[in-house]
Amino acid sequence: MNKIIISYSLFGENNSGEDLSLKFWNNIPALIAINLMIYTNAAIWIYLPEDLIKHPLYEILEKLSEKFDALKLKFLSLSYHNSEPTLWKYKPVFDKSSDIVLLRELNAIPNEMEIKATQYFIEQPNFYIGTLRTHQSHLFPTNKILSSLGSFRPNKIGSISNMNFNEFYFQFKSEPNIVEKKTIVEIFTKEDEWTKKYFLDCTVQSKEQKVNKSIIPCKSIEIKKYEKKVNINHISKELLGLLNNVTSWGGEPIDFRGENLEKLLEHNNLITFKLKKVLMDCSNYTQNFYLNG
Repeated sequence: MNKIIISYSLFGENNSGEDLSLKFWNNIPALIAINLMIYTNAAIWIYLPEDLIKHPLYEILEKLSEKFDALKLKFLSLSYHNSEPTLWKYKPVFDKSSDIVLLRELNAIPNEMEIKATQYFIEQPNFYIGTLRTHQSHLFPTNKILSSLGSFRPNKIGSISNMNFNEFYFQFKSEPNIVEKKTIVEIFTKEDEWTKKYFLDCTVQSKEQKVNKSIIPCKSIEIKKYEKKVNINHISKELLGLLNNVTSWGGEPIDFRGENLEKLLEHNNLITFKLKKVLMDCSNYTQNFYLNG
């Protein structure tokens, strides 16, 4: 069975005192539980700076990591001025830490189409990089690989075989709009013959978003061609219904607190039971933030 890591970045104030990521705290309790119900053999790694321990909501991370063994908090002693920590979630890719690494954002919740597309990549060992294009704006060279919807088999990607995370990070962290820089994308897509064979592009169409064709040579397929080939029967229809109701397209930034979180907690299983216990053990401030939104 493949070892899977779902990798996230979380950070706080930059050197100018601006908190760049308040929105990324909203979904943390729900997202941990949802991921564990979807990807039952996955580990969840969150990369964060050491100073985030002082954040008023840090206790939710601490208590979740104590209750769920699959969640690991990965502290990095790296200074940052702007949004450099968005690169931190690439660390298990460049350090070849797992068979499969999924890059995701904490401000988005997976819906059924995203889950099926991701599961299809997991079940296709002949593809080494995958991306899910879910939005009509995903048609620019900088969107060849989406940092929030990318899937990797690190040990199969020759272009990074001699590169570790520190080399990657210090090469690109000083560039403006670092995650969207075309040069970063080109690390993985610089050889057309390679991408034709090993790059999987899944277009996840929705009523709200009409997705364009891939802009690089690769295997590009629509969801109707693979959704029946994957088995996600381990996920309850009630959970899929909830996820589909709150998210229109894969990677959509949402707020999964309050009523949405309450609906998730109504699901009767060990994971939601543990999540309830975590929330009950938190301070009134944290409980109010998540349960009252």
